[in-house]
Amino acid sequence: MSDLYVGVDVSNLKLDVAFLDRELRPVRPPATYENTPEGHIALRAAAVSAAQLLGPKVRIVVGMESTGNMHKCLEASLRTERRREIQVHVLNPMAIKSFRKVMLKDSKTDRMDAELIAMYLARIQPPAAPPPPEGLEDLRIATRSRRRLVESQTAAKNGLHSLLRRCLPGYRKVSGKGLSNRFLVVLSEFPSPEEILSCAPEALAALKNGARGQVGRAFAEKIRALAAKAPVERPGAPVRLLIKDLAAQILQFESRISKLEKAIEELAEKVFPGEMQLLCSIPGIGKVSAASLLAEVGTIERFASKDKLVGYAGIYPMVSESGESGKRSSKMTYKGNKFLKTTLLVASAAARQYNPAIAAFYERLRARQKSKRAAGGAIARKLAEVIYAVLRRRQPWSAEIAARGIAKAQAMAAARN
Repeated sequence: MSDLYVGVDVSNLKLDVAFLDRELRPVRPPATYENTPEGHIALRAAAVSAAQLLGPKVRIVVGMESTGNMHKCLEASLRTERRREIQVHVLNPMAIKSFRKVMLKDSKTDRMDAELIAMYLARIQPPAAPPPPEGLEDLRIATRSRRRLVESQTAAKNGLHSLLRRCLPGYRKVSGKGLSNRFLVVLSEFPSPEEILSCAPEALAALKNGARGQVGRAFAEKIRALAAKAPVERPGAPVRLLIKDLAAQILQFESRISKLEKAIEELAEKVFPGEMQLLCSIPGIGKVSAASLLAEVGTIERFASKDKLVGYAGIYPMVSESGESGKRSSKMTYKGNKFLKTTLLVASAAARQYNPAIAAFYERLRARQKSKRAAGGAIARKLAEVIYAVLRRRQPWSAEIAARGIAKAQAMAAARN
């Protein structure tokens, strides 16, 4: 069987395309198409006609780099081609960059990049990935947007904490460990001690907190007492504006995140009904974390082993060693899917509280003088391995199997000592 290798260099406005056969000979001249639905149709037609030049049973292999979301519509369009089956590869840009070095290619243009991608497909022969489940891209967009909202909310909270330490010292006794909704409601209306004290207690207590609740008289008295002791009675206008805006922003973030999480859970149950149940059986993984993991992993068949999944997530250390000084250090790699890495790190922190196997593994690492950071990275990797096993075997978490694993690990540790 002959092969047609189509390399596509994707940019926001155009697609540069190269058509090569198995011997890396051009099948037709390179071409440029618009990155629009019409351009996608024209590219598909060109690929089919180029394949006909090679024979009746030619395999069409198309590759493009993962470039934000600029390639998404093209990828979806190629998978809908019915005249010929098209094998679509979305390639890691780092792989193409390394391949360029191997091929000793110094010059770089869009057309050269397209040809290099086609050469990569012909020489490396990457395995075909199954098409993504319907709805996966929507789920990925939603979970990544939620992560960005959470990060923005955290930044707003940190900024507000910094201002309140100066303007309302001791505020945690009123707001609690975090920033309670009632506290934020008051600050979004009255951002300074002077304004809090100028408001009548009844009016302060009647402020709306949520759909049906109010701030309440007891809380109003507490925050007035706090304001009365404030060292800075009236902060400057910019500080008051910042406090008011940050408090309102945090409340808005809370509402948006809550609504988005509900929508994410519903969509994840439709796209991955069985996988959601499997992941939620692991102690420490909730529905939103499970949905975020599946949005990045997709189908587990993409990964031939647990090490492949760990590598994709970037949950492994980079070791550096100096021959002269003899110093050896390691830190987590900067590579990998950052959204999957973050989700695993956050989920592993929860798993350390609720999952006996993960908690025992963490304590063993700390007992061996591993730092909290190193031990945290290690349990994130362990959680990735557990997730791989559960999804691959299609079997829910088993406390009995986990207990046997813990006992085996403890016996091995005792034998080493």
